[in-house]
Amino acid sequence: MKTIQKLLLICSSVLLVSCSNDDEPTPQEYFPTQINLTDFTNAVNNKTVSITYNNNNTISTIEIEDNNGIKTKQYSYTNGRISSVANTGFLSGPETRNFIYNGSGKLSSIVDITSGSTETFPITYNASSNTYTLLDGTDSNTITVDASNNPTQYASTFIASDLILTLDSSKKGVFKNVTPQIALQFDLALFSGHLFYFFNQKQINHFQFGVQNFDLINTRDTNGNITSVVLNFTGGGNQLDITYQKRNLY
Repeated sequence: MKTIQKLLLICSSVLLVSCSNDDEPTPQEYFPTQINLTDFTNAVNNKTVSITYNNNNTISTIEIEDNNGIKTKQYSYTNGRISSVANTGFLSGPETRNFIYNGSGKLSSIVDITSGSTETFPITYNASSNTYTLLDGTDSNTITVDASNNPTQYASTFIASDLILTLDSSKKGVFKNVTPQIALQFDLALFSGHLFYFFNQKQINHFQFGVQNFDLINTRDTNGNITSVVLNFTGGGNQLDITYQKRNLY
């Protein structure tokens, strides 16, 4: 009888522990869902970017609303990487953009489909400098990333000066909980102007663009989220206001 009582006591303890583990809350974190851009000198440049996520906490859609209306980008994934994006509402550009990866998982080309026509842009990766370069005929667009795949520099033969970002490794950025994807960087860089560099897991402290050098003023809420970013530079400036959603991490 004592043996049975001991077994019952052990089983009861196991059940209590199991119930306790089941009752533990699911970890949650904050994800940006809306970015409002206000241009201090020209309201025509104002825009609102709305972001939704899938069950894996990767970006599902990006909706951009500006003075030309609403544009929508819907992303599809394969093995956790962006494989394609469907575009609607844009004045130009492809209806579908496909992202091709090599055997090592590096982005190797982008294939645009526009009105039934297909155009392929090869991408080369330089491991020593951690750069990706997209070739468009004789022109090129290059993105440099850090060891965590956060963008640090943008260069293009279309523009005389490079855009260089100074990141703060000790402070988290707007997209601190979103895994960086080089495909997203190229896609937004080619479509959405200067908003794309905020898709970064680290705080951006400084921009250098030719002779322009300016610090960013980052404001955080009580949860540590960046809620506004102010850029003041010669001849203008703008402000980003960011809204977040608390989501389950798994």
